[in-house]
Amino acid sequence: MGAYDFNFDLPPGLSYAPSPERVRALQALMPKDPFAFGVVVTDRAAWAPWRDDPFGKLVLKTARELAAQPYPDYTDAAYLDCLVKEDVTQINKVMPLVRKRQVAFMLAEAIYDQGEFLAPIGADLRELAKLRSWIHPGNDLKRLNYDGKTVESDLGVVHFAANLAEIDFVLGPRLPADVRALIRSETDRRVFAPLRQRLESGRDLFWWIDVKHNWNSVCLASIAEAAAALQPAGYDRAWYLAFAESLVKNFRDGFNDDGVCTEGVGYWSYGFMHYLSLSELLRIATAGAIDLLDEPKMTRVARFPDQVEIQPGVFPTFADCALDVQPVLWARIWRDNRRGEPAHAVAPLPAGTDPFTGMSLQFAAESLLWMFHTREPRRPQRAAQPPELRSWFQPSSLLVCRPGPATKRRFSATLLGGNNGTNHNHNDLGTFTVVLDGRTLVVDPGAETYSFRTFSTHRYDSPLLNSFGHPVPRVAGHLQEAGAEYHARVVTKEFTPDTDRVVLDLKPGYDVPELRRLEREFVYDRRGEGQLTITDTVEFATPSAFESALITLGKVAVDGARVRLSDGAAVLIAEVTIDGAPLDIVTETIDQPPHPIRLALRCRGEVRTATVRTVLRPA
Repeated sequence: MGAYDFNFDLPPGLSYAPSPERVRALQALMPKDPFAFGVVVTDRAAWAPWRDDPFGKLVLKTARELAAQPYPDYTDAAYLDCLVKEDVTQINKVMPLVRKRQVAFMLAEAIYDQGEFLAPIGADLRELAKLRSWIHPGNDLKRLNYDGKTVESDLGVVHFAANLAEIDFVLGPRLPADVRALIRSETDRRVFAPLRQRLESGRDLFWWIDVKHNWNSVCLASIAEAAAALQPAGYDRAWYLAFAESLVKNFRDGFNDDGVCTEGVGYWSYGFMHYLSLSELLRIATAGAIDLLDEPKMTRVARFPDQVEIQPGVFPTFADCALDVQPVLWARIWRDNRRGEPAHAVAPLPAGTDPFTGMSLQFAAESLLWMFHTREPRRPQRAAQPPELRSWFQPSSLLVCRPGPATKRRFSATLLGGNNGTNHNHNDLGTFTVVLDGRTLVVDPGAETYSFRTFSTHRYDSPLLNSFGHPVPRVAGHLQEAGAEYHARVVTKEFTPDTDRVVLDLKPGYDVPELRRLEREFVYDRRGEGQLTITDTVEFATPSAFESALITLGKVAVDGARVRLSDGAAVLIAEVTIDGAPLDIVTETIDQPPHPIRLALRCRGEVRTATVRTVLRPA
């Protein structure tokens, strides 16, 4: 569906269908009737308390506002328009809006039980059923789904199915029979039947089954959630859960052993919260006999946002990540609040903390899990985690440096090595950021606005995704290359209470035959007001061009070798020196949102050897 994503066939005689033995074992543990995260609307003792809760009131307000609006322009015509214009902007607005209507109408109806939203639910479903395909047009560039030549599942398809399943389960006693029948017929022909045929035949298997990123967990969790509520036979419900259980290992394998999500903090939220959904579905279904979180690696993954937080509310923005990224709160604290979790040291979150913060109302499972599967939904707790001077993730060569108790300013920095073949990769070996008093002044500009190009063979035409838009060297006029073979190697690391020092070998990140040596030394000093020194040392076989760089979204003032970066009251001074050549500082605004400024710290003329040293400290 993307540039490098292709369905595949297994060798003759093989399939990905779960073994009958595993299916029967799961069936023996599971409830005899369909089940879901939600509670049936007739259980008023469960739903009524939410009528006067702030979340319940917000849901009602949202549902009424949405019901007063016309159905979104999510039609076959809009689908074709997206393909003709090669522009996903409009379709990316309306698909989430349809999902939001589904969830808001369901929750409002279940909480208040007045019949107010039954008609909009049915009307929206009938509009959705008219579509030739539920797949995102960006994943159907050849129109094979639209033209009826195949029926595939992508993120959009499975989200619709999971939401409809929860609607059917929760509101079943209130829904007209024809609406329930339509839910079943649509999910069967668009999801269950084509998936099962592929799995049992081993032919034309969906590419996301084998990938090691968020698509795997999202699709598996959503399909399992839909099957648990909609499949009438116990064996079939167990079949789909066994399928998801066996293949979600691919998503787990996508995390480094240190718990780092190389897709970035934003995709940690999306992928991991669906892994949580699948984990809880299996745990609920088997009365705790199966718990996908009960392993050391996934415990580290669960704590990744806590370990990588630079300053309160500030997170790294490497890979395809929003600049203002905030990991979903409920997923961050799930292990500390879910029912049946063994006792461990936790403390209440600050008064006023809303566990529903960050829930988009696009995915029914989010709200339902927190409402009905936590110990005290309105008294969220969290494991006590005192701040650490640093977080060092060895397999990922990711470092987060924080000020000590005697540091006079909140001055922090990060460094990333790794390789250029990760999921949602940017070519950014050696990238670093600097945060002063909550403001990121040397920045990784994060994700570009998604377009047809983003996941095509032209991905790295984007200056935000290639190394030009990152604070890393340009070598002999060349940028870094894409692929896992282009990597950074940790040469040295030294950590003390006062300083953190890491040296990266960046030479393997460039396809430059004349390059003999390229090392980046990163020294973070937490004494006084704090200081960071970046030293790039290069050696060529023949004289060549060389420059380092700073990337910022702040205001820039250049005075000789001194650069002033500012964002409001936060001001950072960078002093640049070069051994081996005169210094030129050249600024350029990247013509792509969010329009960061690139400061090239350039050797004037060609050099055989040079050292570029940048000292950054608070003003």
